[in-house]
Amino acid sequence: MAKIRTPMEVASFIQEAITRLSAEGKRSEPLIEAKAKAVSEYDKLIGMATGRLKAEGVQTTLVGQLAKERASDALYAKIVAEESLKAHYSNISILESILNGWQSYNRYLQSVSRGD
Repeated sequence: MAKIRTPMEVASFIQEAITRLSAEGKRSEPLIEAKAKAVSEYDKLIGMATGRLKAEGVQTTLVGQLAKERASDALYAKIVAEESLKAHYSNISILESILNGWQSYNRYLQSVSRGD
């Protein structure tokens, strides 16, 4: 059976969740910036590699695959940046859910103490 918390404990948990949510929120801008740079770098490298390969007279059907091969490190960085941002948004969602749960529990405790 779950332990019933005091209103002070619940308030402490709510404050902790707000603090964690705020800290996670501050990570958004750098992660978005990292993703934008990684995508930009990948697109730039693909474009440059495609142009070079076409200028070298490489068979058209091979240009796309060879360009991707030449930009594979940038693709790796792009994928890492995208997945980091997705994980960040998941963390925010989890923290919001935790906060919502504690706030609901707090409302319940208030209604019980008032005799609603």
